[in-house]
Amino acid sequence: MSDTGGGPAPRGAFNFNTIFGVIGIVVGVVLFFITPDQVERPRLLFGQKPSGLDPDFFPRLVAVLFIVFGGWLIWRARTLVEENGIRNLDAEGITNVLVTVAAVLVLALIMPWLGFVIASILLLGFLSTFYGNRNVIAGVLFSVSVPLIFYNILRVWLQVVLPQNPFLPDILWF
Repeated sequence: MSDTGGGPAPRGAFNFNTIFGVIGIVVGVVLFFITPDQVERPRLLFGQKPSGLDPDFFPRLVAVLFIVFGGWLIWRARTLVEENGIRNLDAEGITNVLVTVAAVLVLALIMPWLGFVIASILLLGFLSTFYGNRNVIAGVLFSVSVPLIFYNILRVWLQVVLPQNPFLPDILWF
């Protein structure tokens, strides 16, 4: 990616970056307006809301960031001189993307039954093996430690509700 130094891009301001900027803004606006209907409200405790952040805060923050970065991308697209590298992808690149998307979809489907940690361990183990990890010990350490770290950060520190492990429900860290 290169910059023309403030002058217009040779092909004009409308390119694939502009399209993705517009898509980002549209997604951000839609997320912003559907968030209140999609986020469950906390129960009242003694007739009052529990203390803490509003449950709409983070989804709406993400929506605003989609809008801001979409606008920034549209602004930057005016001066970017860049080729669309997607057209030059070979079969291996397309296969890698499709396998990753399929693996994440399978993760979303099995997570309610296996829990966040076990499903994430399976995903990371599969993807690291698929992408050519040759060191089994490093792969296992990575596949187990990263989900456990993320689970504890999200569950304990940020108090995000994640699917529990049905096999070991009494162990908080798993």
